[in-house]
Amino acid sequence: MDKLEKVINYDFKNVSLLELAMTHSSYAHENGSSEYNEKIEFLGDAVLELIASEYIFKFYNNLSEGEMTKARAYSVCEEALAEVANKYNFSNYLRVGKCENKIDGKYRASILADSVEALIGAIFLDGGFEPAKNFILPNILPRIEDFVKKGNKDYKTQLQEILQANGDVKIEYTIVDTIGPEHSRIFVAEVYCDSKPLRKRTR
Repeated sequence: MDKLEKVINYDFKNVSLLELAMTHSSYAHENGSSEYNEKIEFLGDAVLELIASEYIFKFYNNLSEGEMTKARAYSVCEEALAEVANKYNFSNYLRVGKCENKIDGKYRASILADSVEALIGAIFLDGGFEPAKNFILPNILPRIEDFVKKGNKDYKTQLQEILQANGDVKIEYTIVDTIGPEHSRIFVAEVYCDSKPLRKRTR
């Protein structure tokens, strides 16, 4: 695990915490152990959400509560965490059972994402809040900034920007259906670009 400590830039006082973070339940069960990373992952998830929430609240206070929630979800989702795991080649250090190994389980996004949360939990237990924060922030900031730059727009605005990328076009919306009760209606619309429908209706 020495190489992993170097790439994540954190030296564990208790290396067994790092080993635990990298141990999948399939490996533990095959080897007659009850020690694997699910519980420490639970802790890491809470620490991750707290640090992401604190940063977004502190530096993007102009966002609404709903937008803050979306920014946090975008930066700590499974896809984002799997990218972090791949950045540090966690698959080289993950201990999975033989069956999981046969189906390349250590490369699965869910297992990789869980291992990142487990690692955060391990760092928090070993060194406290600040070391965990030092690991988390550099890895989630690009996703937060990406959301603020382009994700913090409704779908209508995003579509308009795509359609008008090469010049002005006439965009029209026609409501063709409504779904759900009166107090919670969903409106289905057809979009026309220069009088041409973007997609034909299938019903």
